Amino acid sequence: MSDTDLIISQNKLINTISNSELYPQFVSQIQKDLNRAGIDYTIVRVSNPKELFEEIQRLIFEKLTHNFNEYLNWLYAVDVSEVEVRNIKSEHSKDISQKVTYLILKREWQKVWYRNKF
Repeated sequence: MSDTDLIISQNKLINTISNSELYPQFVSQIQKDLNRAGIDYTIVRVSNPKELFEEIQRLIFEKLTHNFNEYLNWLYAVDVSEVEVRNIKSEHSKDISQKVTYLILKREWQKVWYRNKF
């Protein structure tokens, strides 16, 4: 996924979540998976998905660079596709954290959306 495609995909996801009444459940799902991964972190109750995206990206960057085991546990708890993570073509932690943030939030949104649609 190119940087331009990633930005477009992130913006689409943010817009979808922003226009949904499921946002509180989305935040709760992220918090639940953080806890399942053994990460001692409480999401600040941000008012919109863009701020949440930025907060999660900072947390991923911190875990990626300082506690790789917690990073891996989080990916497992969320059930992010290993293939998608391996397809990230960057060696820079900031780029990786941005792309992984999208993958995590996309997967968390799928969980919430499916649970409420079926």
